[in-house]
Amino acid sequence: MPGHKKQVVLFHRDFLGFYGGHLKVWHYFCHVRDSLSHEARIYFTARSRLDETNPWCEANTAACAEWNPADADVLFAAGLDWGAVPVSNDLPVVNLIQHMRHSQSNDPRYAFLSRPAVRICVSEEVADAVRATGRANGPVFAIPNAIDHDSFPKPVSFRDIPLLICGLKNRDLANRLEGRLAEQGLLAVSQTEPLHRSDFLSLLGRAKVAVLLPCETEGCYLPALEAMAMGALVVCPDCVGNRTFCRDGDNSFRPDYAIQAIEQAVLRACSLSEHDHELMVSRGFRQAKSRDLTEERRLFLDILEQLPSLL
Repeated sequence: MPGHKKQVVLFHRDFLGFYGGHLKVWHYFCHVRDSLSHEARIYFTARSRLDETNPWCEANTAACAEWNPADADVLFAAGLDWGAVPVSNDLPVVNLIQHMRHSQSNDPRYAFLSRPAVRICVSEEVADAVRATGRANGPVFAIPNAIDHDSFPKPVSFRDIPLLICGLKNRDLANRLEGRLAEQGLLAVSQTEPLHRSDFLSLLGRAKVAVLLPCETEGCYLPALEAMAMGALVVCPDCVGNRTFCRDGDNSFRPDYAIQAIEQAVLRACSLSEHDHELMVSRGFRQAKSRDLTEERRLFLDILEQLPSLL
C-alpha cells in the first residue's frame, strides 16, 4: 500500500566460490526482493569474491558496507551464517537448512538448532531429520527446492555426449567409475573441475545419459533436477535428499551409493531402447518442470508474512 514501510530482511554471505548452497540463498534473496512488504539487503564478508561467479554481482545488487543487524527487521541465516548473528539477538531469524548434516551432533551447525528461528528445510527428508533431533527451537517447515527454468539454456538438438559423469563432489569415485565403464566399452566424458554455471548447464544439455555423483548425503541435490530439465537421462545414487524426485526405474536410475551398483545402473541406462529412453527422459523433464520457483516463492512469502506469529 502507498506509504507502507517495507520490512528489511538482511542476508549474510561468505562467498568464496559458487556452489549450489549460494544459488539457493540467491533464490530466496530474489523471493524477498519480489515481495510487496519486505525489502532484501545483503552483506558480504571482506574475503568474499565479488566477481562474475557471484550472482548478486551479476544482478548489480548493492551490498551493505557493514554488517549491522540492528538496521534490519528480519535476519536470514543459512549454514554457518549463524556465526554472525549476535547471541543476544532479539530479531526474528529465518534459517534456511540445506543439508542433512545440520541434524548430526558432530557438525558445528547442529549447535545452532537451539537458537530461536523459523526453519525452512529444502526437502521433507531434511525437515524430518531436524525434527527428530528434538533440538529445533521454533517451527520447522519444508519447502522443496525449486530450479530457475528461465535461466537454463536451450538443449541442443543433437546430443554429442553419449555418457557424462559429473563427479565434482566425488572425484575419486568418478575416476574409478570412468575406468570400469571403459572396460565395458563405454567411454565417458568426466567433469570433475568447477565450471561456470552456464557452461555446466550447457554440458548437461549435450548429454544423452548424465551420471550425477553427489555427496553420500545431501539435503536436496539440485544437479539431478537440472539434468532432467536439460533433457538428459539421469543416473544419481541415493543420497537421501533425492528420493522425492529421483524415482528409480521411472524417471531416472537411483542405485545404492556403491560403485558396483552405480556401474550396473549406468549399463542399464545405456542399454535402453530409444522408446524407453525417451519415456524416462520425458518423465524426468515433467518432474523438473514441477519444481518451479513460483511455488517456492509463494510458500516462502506466506511464511514471511506470518513471521510475527510464528516465534
